[in-house]
Amino acid sequence: MDELLKKLQGRHWYHQRFDAAPLYLSMIGKAETFREERKPAGTEAVWRICFYSEGSGDWYLDQEDIDRGAKIITKLCETSADVSGGLMRKWELDERAFQEYFDQFEPKKLVDFSDLKLVEEYRRYRDLAFNRSSSSSIIDHFALGTDRQIAELLRSEVGKMSEPEFNTIFSVATAPISQSFINEAEISLLKIGEAVQAGEKIDSPVIRQAIKTHAQRYFWIANNYVKEKELSPDYFQEELVSWVDSGKDLKKECELIEQTPVVNRARKEKLMQERTFSKHSQRLLKVSEDFTTWQDERKKATYLSIHLGCQILGEMARRRGIEMELTKYLLPSHEVEGWFLEGSVTARELAERKKNCVVVFTQDTETVYTKDAIEQIRTALFGEHDEHEIQDVRGLVASTGRAIGTARIVTSAEDIGKVLEGDILVAVMTRPDYVPAMKKAAAIVTDEGGITSHAAIVARELRVPCIIGTKIASKVFKDGDKLEVNANHNWVRKLS
Repeated sequence: MDELLKKLQGRHWYHQRFDAAPLYLSMIGKAETFREERKPAGTEAVWRICFYSEGSGDWYLDQEDIDRGAKIITKLCETSADVSGGLMRKWELDERAFQEYFDQFEPKKLVDFSDLKLVEEYRRYRDLAFNRSSSSSIIDHFALGTDRQIAELLRSEVGKMSEPEFNTIFSVATAPISQSFINEAEISLLKIGEAVQAGEKIDSPVIRQAIKTHAQRYFWIANNYVKEKELSPDYFQEELVSWVDSGKDLKKECELIEQTPVVNRARKEKLMQERTFSKHSQRLLKVSEDFTTWQDERKKATYLSIHLGCQILGEMARRRGIEMELTKYLLPSHEVEGWFLEGSVTARELAERKKNCVVVFTQDTETVYTKDAIEQIRTALFGEHDEHEIQDVRGLVASTGRAIGTARIVTSAEDIGKVLEGDILVAVMTRPDYVPAMKKAAAIVTDEGGITSHAAIVARELRVPCIIGTKIASKVFKDGDKLEVNANHNWVRKLS
C-alpha cells in the first residue's frame, strides 16, 4: 500500500463524473490499461482510478497517460494519411463478434444453465466485451489530449482574426459528420410520428407494431454504467404521444436531424476550400472525425454490454439469494466466478463497497480498496486539498452563440428532471442519458471534455452554445445562479 501511495503522488489527474459501478466501468478500466500488439506502444494507460459511492463514480485519468497517448497518435499523423482508418480496422472483427453475440443472446435460456455453464457464459460475455473495448485508451487519450493542440494549430494557420470568427471556424472544422446512435433512435421514432401526422391512428395495429419494432432496436439507450433501464413499447408510446401533441411538423424535425451531418460536412468542405490548412492539421481533423464515430460506437457497445451483464449477473444473484444491485460491485476479471462458485466475496463486503470504495487499475493489477484506504489514496492523489481546488480555468468553444439562463448543476442522470426549458446545464461532463435535459437547455457548460466529447457533439447537433473543459464550472456555480454564456468569446459569468 505504501508503495502505491508513493507512486500516486505528484501526478495531475483528469476528472470525469458519471453514474457508475465497478463491474461495468472496470471493463473499460482493465481494457484501457491492457497492453497488446495492435495498440501503438504507449497509447495504453498506466493508471486508471475510480472512487465509487452509491452508484456515482469519480473517474480519474493520469494526465501523463493522456499526453503521451495523444502525442503518439499525433506523431503518426505526420507520416500517414490514414492513421484512424488503420487503427479502426484492427478492431473490426472484435466489434462484429460482440454485436453478433448480443444479437443472438437469449436471456430466457440462462435459467436452464447449470452453475458451471452459467460461469462459462459469463466468461464468454466478459471476454467479448473486453476485446471489443480494448481500443478505448487510444480514443480517449487522443480526444482529451489534442483538443487545444488542434485549436492552437488552426489558429496559427488561419491568420489574425477576432475571437468570435475563430471560434466559428473551429466549431465548423471539428463538427461531427456521422449520425450518433441517440439521433438514429430519435429519427426512427419521428418517422413513426410522421405516419401519425399523415393520418394513421396512434393506436392502430400499424403504429403499435412500429413502436414494438422500435423498442426492440432501442430498448437499451437509457442505460448507464450502473443501471439497466430496459425501455418498453409503452415508454416509447408516451414519447411518441409527446411529439405528436407538441404540434411540431415531425417530418421537418426528422429532416433537421437527418441533415445535420450532411450540413456539417458541406460547411467543413466549404471551409477547407476557403482556407489553406496544412496536411498535418487536415490529418488531425480526420482522426478527430473518425474517432468521434468510433467513440459513439463504443458507447453503444457499452450500453449493450450493461444489458448483457445485468441479465447474466441477475441470474447469478437470483441463485445466490442476494440483491442483483450488489453484484455490480464485483470486479469482472477475477471476482465474479469466485463469488458465484465459492463465496469468496460476501454480500456484506459488496454492501460496503456500494457505500464507498475505490478501484485502482495498473497494467498488472486491478484492486478494490475500502475503509481507511480510500482517504489515503485520495490524499495521495490530491494532497491535503480537495481535488476540486486543483483546477485549470481555460475553456474551449464547442458550439458558438450566447444565452442567459438559470444554472442547473447536473451530477447524475437522476438530476436531469430539474433542468427546465431555457436553463443553463452545467456538469462535469455529459452522457447520452443526459440528452433529454440537453434538449431543454439554452446552453451547455462542462468542466471536462474535448472536441469529440459527448457535450461537444450534442451541442452542435442541437445548435446551442457550449463551452467545454472549463475545469471549475460545476464547482463555481450553484443551482439557481443566473448565468450568461458567451460562446462567441469563450466565457461564462454569473449575473448579479
